[in-house]
Amino acid sequence: MANTSNWGLCIKCKWWQIEPDAALASSTHGLCIEQSMQPYLLRVSGGSGCGLFLEGEPAHAKGSGDSPPTAAPTR
Repeated sequence: MANTSNWGLCIKCKWWQIEPDAALASSTHGLCIEQSMQPYLLRVSGGSGCGLFLEGEPAHAKGSGDSPPTAAPTR
């Protein structure tokens, strides 16, 4: 069963890392930097979401929106 107790959208998640000049939008792509997801270089949009959500401001680093992402996690 999926964890829905802390489910939320990436656009409002502390673990979403986007380009320094990227707009906060559902269509913006960035890197999920939640620790357990880092080995996967998971590229997600602001409209994506999951149960690892932690409300906060997204991080910013050059290369976060690349496919695949080339940025290192910044938190």
